[in-house]
Amino acid sequence: MGIQTNTGRTHFKKGFIPWNKGKICPATPNNIKASEAMRGVPQPKPEGYAELMRSINKPYGRKQNSDGRNLGKKLRVWRDEYVMVYKPEHPTSRKKAPDYGYVLEHRYIMELHLGRSLLPTEFIHHIDGNKSNNVVSNFVLCQSLKEHNRIHTEMEMFVEKLIREGKVKYNLDKKEFEYV
Repeated sequence: MGIQTNTGRTHFKKGFIPWNKGKICPATPNNIKASEAMRGVPQPKPEGYAELMRSINKPYGRKQNSDGRNLGKKLRVWRDEYVMVYKPEHPTSRKKAPDYGYVLEHRYIMELHLGRSLLPTEFIHHIDGNKSNNVVSNFVLCQSLKEHNRIHTEMEMFVEKLIREGKVKYNLDKKEFEYV
């Protein structure tokens, strides 16, 4: 006895035309075919939609007044330990919610310091490892990701050297490194 693959109960028979082929879906605007409506073609948004959505869905994260640096609008937001400032006119500002109009503060400060825009291939290393310490003296401008990763590797090797020399040790009770 062979295995039957198409019994006709669960599959269309060969040559059978579905009942809704070419039918128009009355619920869609301008009587678009149902198949076209299901493609996910975005409909145009009404005027003022973006501003309305920004007022309803506020950017998440902690906000506070600027700490005295002249950064334009006095809103700062933290994302993954990085500080972002609101600069919607900046060419690299985020174009999608929830970070619409925000720029990474450390990149913005470095651009002000250099007097030019940073290239997408340029990275900034925080010397002290604190990503919210955005002072120019705490920055190293790296020309590539490879150079930035090299700095991290050298830092790890230096800490290992301090541990081997006995200048730093790991406290098991506090679960952190300490100077000896």
